[in-house]
Amino acid sequence: MQFDMEINASEFKEKKLKILANVPLTVIVKNDSGQLVEEFRTEPSQMLYDLAFLTDDMVVEVHLIPGNPVEFYPVVNAL
Repeated sequence: MQFDMEINASEFKEKKLKILANVPLTVIVKNDSGQLVEEFRTEPSQMLYDLAFLTDDMVVEVHLIPGNPVEFYPVVNAL
């Protein structure tokens, strides 16, 4: 199953990322020149992630980690 999502920083009002997934995901934050700002792995038991460092020139990417069995597509929301 393929799942990749990209969210522009302008879509975040509270600078929080809400994820509902039964597997860990990789979250990558890059600036407008494509440089890595932050990268982390989510946990299925945690739904909210604070992105207080997010600025208007950044983009948030969410990716499945290869090799993890996925029963349903993750639900990802910019808050």
